[in-house]
Amino acid sequence: MLELLASEYRLVAQNILAFSLITVAFIWGGGPERAVAATWLIVFEIIGRIRRLLVEDLQLADVDFYLATADLVAGACWITIALYANRNYTLWIAGLQILAMLAHFARGIAESISPIGYLTMVVAPGWFQLFFLGGGLIFHLRRVRRFGSYRDWRAGSFPDIWQSALSRRFSGS
Repeated sequence: MLELLASEYRLVAQNILAFSLITVAFIWGGGPERAVAATWLIVFEIIGRIRRLLVEDLQLADVDFYLATADLVAGACWITIALYANRNYTLWIAGLQILAMLAHFARGIAESISPIGYLTMVVAPGWFQLFFLGGGLIFHLRRVRRFGSYRDWRAGSFPDIWQSALSRRFSGS
């Protein structure tokens, strides 16, 4: 069972899905979709690849220190996005990230958690987050097609510079 969760093919499939969704989010998504995709791209893909090239795994009390830190940073970003975005699915992504963050905390304080349970609590939310991002993109595109453009962020809740930077359309969109 552990081999299935930690298999090389799971990472390949997840990377293909993630890069596909990130590309679609940057081309056709609104500000929240781009923000969620940028967080995944920077925290898990770019910084993760740099870490794998430069540093060996650092384990602290049976907790992967990099993964715990990456989950904490992504959690802070996604919680902020969820609070300010004019989208409901971002709340699910942030909630799932809280589960992943709590998995590291639980593993750190209770050594009796099985490695399979820990790996499942850390890996499973990522898949669901990608599915929620995909669903959010589909609903966003349907809503734009049906009703026209609508605001990306809750009115008066997000600093104007970030709102305009994340909501700017690329040429040709």
